[in-house]
Amino acid sequence: MFIRTILSGTVLLATFSVMAADWPAWRGAKGDGITTEAVNTLGDTPLWETNVGSGFSAVSVYKGKLLTAGNKDDQDIIYCLDAATGKEIWNCALKCAATKNFPGPRATPVTDGGNVYMVSRNGDVSCVDLNSGKLKWSQSALADKEVKNLGWGITSSVLLCDGMAVVNIGEKGMAFNAATGEPVWKSKGEGNYSTPEVFSYENKNYLALFATQGLLILEPRTGNEIALYPWPTKPNVNAADPLITASGSRILISSGYNHGSALLEFDGKSLKKVWENKNLCSHFTSPILIDDIVYGVSGNAKGNFCAIKLSDGSLCWKSKVKFGSFIQAGDKLVYIEDDGTLNLIKPSAEKCEVLKTAKIPKLGAAKCWTMPVVADGRIYCRNANGLLVCIAAQ
Repeated sequence: MFIRTILSGTVLLATFSVMAADWPAWRGAKGDGITTEAVNTLGDTPLWETNVGSGFSAVSVYKGKLLTAGNKDDQDIIYCLDAATGKEIWNCALKCAATKNFPGPRATPVTDGGNVYMVSRNGDVSCVDLNSGKLKWSQSALADKEVKNLGWGITSSVLLCDGMAVVNIGEKGMAFNAATGEPVWKSKGEGNYSTPEVFSYENKNYLALFATQGLLILEPRTGNEIALYPWPTKPNVNAADPLITASGSRILISSGYNHGSALLEFDGKSLKKVWENKNLCSHFTSPILIDDIVYGVSGNAKGNFCAIKLSDGSLCWKSKVKFGSFIQAGDKLVYIEDDGTLNLIKPSAEKCEVLKTAKIPKLGAAKCWTMPVVADGRIYCRNANGLLVCIAAQ
């Protein structure tokens, strides 16, 4: 199994190496939405497609196995598929009402190479064997009545850190023993929609949690608070993951609902604002940093792709590419608009240069808010109705 550890600001995967083509967790191996795998053009015809049930789970890919989740008949179903063919290897069904309000799971299954970890919209944190699909343990994070669900359901994926499964549930998060499911530390109250991140500053590990009250920096093993930068957003939605620089000294937070963005400086003890403006209002798509330029999606369910300077927050450009989600693949960006239009974009401080566009009509039948994933020469996209499509990343 691999454990996410930190050294000099770089996330390392210990015990064995994750292949460059793998994408084993939410936003990839480093949790930053970046893969080194190059994409030069987009295939026009799906290699395969299948329906995994309603929801917004992205995919994780590890050694030829694809993991995702959806809801069918009031059951959250974790799927393990052959990444090349879409053929089902196993599924694990767990009871969870779909609800009428954007039905299905929000979190993405993540793997440590031996197990798969998943969070339901009702706050059930589960561990499943990667090879067999057998349930190993499950904990209800909301069993304590003082821990609250969110208006649109729990969204945090699991962060695997130091033998723990950490989630953004409760006002300061909570952590479970990844092997047994036993609680390591907890908090009460209401969490938020982003996924926790682990990072290093001056060779010391920290946990970043974009909570309801603002950005929290915690001590990973105990959950003890080190710093808080207040950032309340109506209606209690801080959903995009923080963007943390390689040194760990600067952290960008961004929220929708016309709140905007702020760059914060971290010194190991406190957080101090460098700048704040409304040039980027990230509803739930997490921004990506390339050469001091932050690329993000600004607007609430409607909006556009844009770029700002990390140094001062000034706007570089705002494009005609519509609201959606994206990742970085090599020196390109793979961006899906909410109508299912897939774009290959060259990052630039001067303009938004779309190199290739691929239309996948079936995807447009429902919202495409889920992040695309590139792994092993293939791109995976899904819509809210559960259609999962694989196309060639040529």
